[in-house]
Amino acid sequence: MKKPRILIRLSDVIHRALARGLPTWREKVSLGVIVLATLIAIALLNPIRESDPMEAERKAGWVTNCSGPEFAKFSQTNSAGPGGTSRPVFKISDELVLAVPKINRPYVGDIERFPRKCRTIGDLPKAPYLYFVVQGNWSGNYDPSDIPLQDGRKKFLPDAVTVRVEQDPPTRLSIEDQREVARTVNKTWDEHLDQHDVDGLICGRDPFMRPHPRDQGGLWCQGHRTPSDPDIIRLSTKSFGSPFVLLDADYESSHYGKIHVYWWGWTSDLAHAREIDLAIWNLLAEWNLASEPATRPGSE
Repeated sequence: MKKPRILIRLSDVIHRALARGLPTWREKVSLGVIVLATLIAIALLNPIRESDPMEAERKAGWVTNCSGPEFAKFSQTNSAGPGGTSRPVFKISDELVLAVPKINRPYVGDIERFPRKCRTIGDLPKAPYLYFVVQGNWSGNYDPSDIPLQDGRKKFLPDAVTVRVEQDPPTRLSIEDQREVARTVNKTWDEHLDQHDVDGLICGRDPFMRPHPRDQGGLWCQGHRTPSDPDIIRLSTKSFGSPFVLLDADYESSHYGKIHVYWWGWTSDLAHAREIDLAIWNLLAEWNLASEPATRPGSE
């Protein structure tokens, strides 16, 4: 399958990092995330076609030889009794160990080592990050002709959402530096224009961007992930004049030992953002083989 040509505006990435007051390492991650995940969103929706399936699984970072009580939730049963897990397993943190269905095309790339035997969660190597794809139906019935073409091919598949989750490393910033970052973010946000509510998210137009008159994107949105949750979801939108809008979410979470969540995909309406985010978190809970601590930072 022909890979699409990816165009990246470095200035957008830098502006995004500065607007959020993110440390330098996040700026570097953003570049890699955009390139890699755009390819993954297209390629990983199709079955692996490598001549050697085991080698293809190794390249994707799949660990598929886990069996035992800790993996019983997704173990295969045959005439000989319970066997190994039917899904590749990925350890993001001690609180987040995901057994992801193959249809969701999980991907971490090459990992340092594969366990000879995987009998407990402790045998798993730690994955630096995990990509997977979620296909939903949030746009409902849409006109396929509304999807723009590039080189005769449709540029995207609506409601195919690429997700990246990773453990958030400890910050190297001092308490005062963290407060200064928060002040900068809040000041930048206060300067956004035309602020309005979209299904519980407050969205405003970036004063530094001048979108095309037909472009319904160019918004920055933020708000609590759920009314009772301390997490703040942050996302931006782009549409490039099409009836669909690209949602690009990027935020930290206090759950699962503190993780960072990125997801992006095209859908028919910004109002679907909360539905998409909820679907992702429901899958994390469903696939998780570990237990999240009862008390999380900021949840008291």
